[in-house]
Amino acid sequence: MSTIPVAYLATTEELTLIADAYREEAIIKLTQNGSNVTGRLAASIRVQPARVTETSIVIPVTMLKYGEYVDDGAERGRGKRPPVRDIVQWIKQKRISVPKQFKNVEQFAFAISFNIGKSGQRFKRARPFIQPALNSVQEQYFNSGKLSSAVAIDLNNNIQLNIDKTPGLNGN
Repeated sequence: MSTIPVAYLATTEELTLIADAYREEAIIKLTQNGSNVTGRLAASIRVQPARVTETSIVIPVTMLKYGEYVDDGAERGRGKRPPVRDIVQWIKQKRISVPKQFKNVEQFAFAISFNIGKSGQRFKRARPFIQPALNSVQEQYFNSGKLSSAVAIDLNNNIQLNIDKTPGLNGN
């Protein structure tokens, strides 16, 4: 007896909508907690296509590595300097005055980048956005019953497909 492949079309569609809503909510949370300075982290949040395995349906959400540092307040180790252009944007957005010993904002930003590379950087505090966004989306979507309905549709379709394709059942 051959195995009939199982499809989860309605479920993956609903999970993709939930993942897209998570992306939007994460960007909102970044902005609310003051972490969306340059916009690069928010722009980097991406929802990947759904992957169905034997035991799960996975929809990866990716973002720049430093999103983890923003979320939990982890430190940046010594040795790697952040991009000067990002620091220039940050200085301009925060309207930080350039000290007199520097000729321009780029020179000041380079000095900051060099110092971070030399000494590392400890974010002053965590600015959580990952779990708060998940909590918000969970309240909004999981309690709505839409995901349950999608799973029920897929189960029904797969049971019917098995009945239709199984010899001896349904007049086959």
